[in-house]
Amino acid sequence: MDIQEYIASGVLELYATGLLTPPEKAEVERMVALYPEIKAELDAISETLDTYAQLHAVEPPAHLKENILSRINANPGLPEYSATDSGESNFKQIPFSPDLDNPGFVSPVPVRSVNSWWAMAATVLLLISAGLNFYFYRNWQTTENRYQVALATQESYAQQLQQVNQKYQVTADELAVITHRLTQKVKLKGVPKSPSSLAVVYWNTETKDVFVKVADLPKPPANRQYQLWALENGKPIDAGMLSDRSDSTAVQRMKAVNQAQAFAITLEPKGGSVNPTMADMYVMGQI
Repeated sequence: MDIQEYIASGVLELYATGLLTPPEKAEVERMVALYPEIKAELDAISETLDTYAQLHAVEPPAHLKENILSRINANPGLPEYSATDSGESNFKQIPFSPDLDNPGFVSPVPVRSVNSWWAMAATVLLLISAGLNFYFYRNWQTTENRYQVALATQESYAQQLQQVNQKYQVTADELAVITHRLTQKVKLKGVPKSPSSLAVVYWNTETKDVFVKVADLPKPPANRQYQLWALENGKPIDAGMLSDRSDSTAVQRMKAVNQAQAFAITLEPKGGSVNPTMADMYVMGQI
């Protein structure tokens, strides 16, 4: 239930001026009983109507009362009225037996209060105001929704741009290491187990950074993962796990290696092993 939208619909103004049907009136009364905000708004509207009518009330001319009393007393059979100096009206009842055949007989005409016309004008103005408020509220809501969508789109673009910049920076850093004059390129060729396999290791002898690019390796089973090893004085050193997403276009940063005479890749259980499984070696290359 959108309380503000309900208030802006103008139904409370119609209720306050008595222009609703009985079912509509009952619905408003139900909403007033349920929501204090709606009750407060209805009270404010009623008070505004009363204030508006009082501020714009027109005082009738002083002679109007005497003219009305004179016209009433001029008709035989009607109660006789007279105005005292204090402004109070004295009248006495006389038998009322109008002569309907008398053409001079004039039926009394009820005098409608001038204030009612101002109240009606105030009602019309309030209804117009409520309609305009609802129209502008709708337009504002539509504009606000479009703004929020545009803002979300802008934030999404900003995040994507940030990700692209981060990837670009990483790629630039990797490229700087790979193309550095002290970086050694080690080609790892397939062993008899997988002669067509191929990978390339880039090892910077100054920064000790290691990168690997897989050119061709069989897709590992779901519970297995490729692991890179550096051979230092004949002892295998863990150089990190290859990502499952590694392919011919990916260059992956591995663990730093201080010394190495060769590199090799083996297929190990998911997460890696402490020592390489020599029977599952796929590529190897010496520096």
